[in-house]
Amino acid sequence: MVSLAGGRYIMGSEAGNGYPADGEGPPREVSVDHFQMDAVAVTNARFRRFVRDTGYVTDAERYGWSFVFSGFVSPGTARTVAGSPAETPWWHAVPGAD
Repeated sequence: MVSLAGGRYIMGSEAGNGYPADGEGPPREVSVDHFQMDAVAVTNARFRRFVRDTGYVTDAERYGWSFVFSGFVSPGTARTVAGSPAETPWWHAVPGAD
């Protein structure tokens, strides 16, 4: 883990393609507290060890489905898609995805 100092910064975009409801715009000054995060992305192997050591169950495993970015949905899986949110049609609810 690495420590990151808190502070103020400008959050949001002026590009016009963001979703204000998700905090993507308009640009505004925000403040964050000090926090820590991993220095590298979590690998599948590290996540597998975490699950083994803690018994963690993901929301997708509990619900039996998860949203999957459209670019990762194969043509065969696309037939099983249970729907997409109207506001974010690039996310597909895929049964069995976890």
